[in-house]
Amino acid sequence: MYIIYALLGALMASLGTIFAKMGLKGVDANLLTAIRGIVMALVVSIAALSFGKLSLTALNSLSGKQWLFVVLSGLGGALSWIFFYQALAGGPTVTVTVLDKLSVVLTAILATLILAEKMTLQSGIGLFFVFFGTLLVAIPLEKMKEWFGF
Repeated sequence: MYIIYALLGALMASLGTIFAKMGLKGVDANLLTAIRGIVMALVVSIAALSFGKLSLTALNSLSGKQWLFVVLSGLGGALSWIFFYQALAGGPTVTVTVLDKLSVVLTAILATLILAEKMTLQSGIGLFFVFFGTLLVAIPLEKMKEWFGF
């Protein structure tokens, strides 16, 4: 089931980016990010309430360490949005989105270093292709030829 959720998440993220780019015309990226954050907080809160997952009991059950990591995660996500929307406001949608997805490679590296998760040869090769594919999409061919002496 997690694969279906992940694919639906990717689809929604994709639609969110397209709608954001359409909405950025003549609007400050920080304003759009703030409005998006409010809408997302409302939707996520309503979903958590409707599933019975958001309550004072649940909030009180979190340890100090869990609160710290949730807050740090929220800060990371918020800063990610701010930088993403600033980039999206000034750059081509495909290039910005592909560069943003380097987070996949960075997350895998950090998961290996910090969380001690194992990286297989297969996943390493896949991550290399993600990284190389990002370069192919984001960097103009002329610039790549210049860098690599083609």
